Amino acid sequence: MKRLGFIVLVVLIMALVVSAPASAQLGATDNASFTVQNVGSGQAQVLVTFYDESGTAYTPPTLNAGKTNPFTLAVGGSFEIYVPGIPSGLPDGRYSVVISSDQPLVAIANLIGQSGSVYYNGSYSGASAGASPVYLPSVLREYYNWNSLISVQNAGSGATNITVTYNCAGSATTYTHTKSSLAAGASVHFDLEVSAPTGMPASCNGSAVVTSSSQPIVVVDNQTADGGFTQSYNSFGAGGTKVYVPALYNSYYTWFSSLSIRKVAAGSTTVTVTYSDGGSSTCSLTDANPSCLLFMPTVHPKTGIFAATVTSAVPVVAIANAANPANQAQTYGGFSAGAGTVGLPTVMKQYYGWVTSFTCQNIGTVATTLNISYSGYTPNAYNTPSLAAGQSKEIYQPGEAFLPNGYRGSVTVKANTGGAQIACIVNETHPVNQASGMGDWSMSYNAQ
Repeated sequence: MKRLGFIVLVVLIMALVVSAPASAQLGATDNASFTVQNVGSGQAQVLVTFYDESGTAYTPPTLNAGKTNPFTLAVGGSFEIYVPGIPSGLPDGRYSVVISSDQPLVAIANLIGQSGSVYYNGSYSGASAGASPVYLPSVLREYYNWNSLISVQNAGSGATNITVTYNCAGSATTYTHTKSSLAAGASVHFDLEVSAPTGMPASCNGSAVVTSSSQPIVVVDNQTADGGFTQSYNSFGAGGTKVYVPALYNSYYTWFSSLSIRKVAAGSTTVTVTYSDGGSSTCSLTDANPSCLLFMPTVHPKTGIFAATVTSAVPVVAIANAANPANQAQTYGGFSAGAGTVGLPTVMKQYYGWVTSFTCQNIGTVATTLNISYSGYTPNAYNTPSLAAGQSKEIYQPGEAFLPNGYRGSVTVKANTGGAQIACIVNETHPVNQASGMGDWSMSYNAQ
């Protein structure tokens, strides 16, 4: 089998019984699933390998639902690996994952933690390659009760040393975490709530750079607060002088957004954020204070849903956070590049109570319509109205009349104009459990 180096950093915390509080977890008991979609031109042969924190590899012969490992995946098709459903060959524990295939794949991971009646839900995308250094535009320690859990996977072929360097807003002082000899495929976890670096102050709202001594790495930050609030996002191996943000909210069905921006090169810069519904905001970044936070109710006068374009003379990275008063939270990364065709591994319409929407932004220079195609429902593929450059379109799965309740599948979005570029994100929510006060039942991920 040809290994394409498709690497999914998955914080698979599946300890069935955990005495509280243990390091690097969302709740007292955590589980995970991840979904793989074939975005190639032919049937894919897919192999899933798990790595524990020592670097020991596990390849269960059978996954959940009786799926053999390796398994085949049709063009455009997807499969969810529910980790607790694997019948044998994988002890309870915490794992990272490498997925190999002879066709291009995309993948997302969903994490669920439980502490009593409160649930924590997070989602993020798999990474097709590692890098070093990588950047986290937002890290938190006891910031309005928020804390970061940073997970670093060695995406290379040999052991490597890891260093995480933190900045707190308003201070030039840095703080570090280190890990020596992280094995290939394995992950290490830094929990700022449980074990912050020496001298790091409380109420830190800052950013971080993660470096590896010899191997590429991929990193995820899971940020949590009491009551279930969970925001998960991928690190960035590089930035751009333009970054695109498909969806921000200001009093949109009770949702509000913030935008965290960090520069990834030396020098000072003034960042300008231009909104698709009009207006703009700015913030200044320096070597001593490389990040800023823009809260939409403070900086954006209009209400509703809108997209944004971030411009800077120095390359930057950005994440969008969203939350509402019902303890729901979600996060995704801004895009410095797009594609003509984008795969969305998981969308749902009343699937065990879960529903989704996805929002796509035209990040090119020409107007384009979008072709929307659901797996299993290709006769119902359709085109959206035209989107001007910088504009975005939200599509709510319960509003798709041709999809049956209980649908869970994947989507392919294609820009119909030659040379057009798009970027998409997916929001996942469970309205019933949200309303019941059972914690955070809302997640976002970057489509690929």
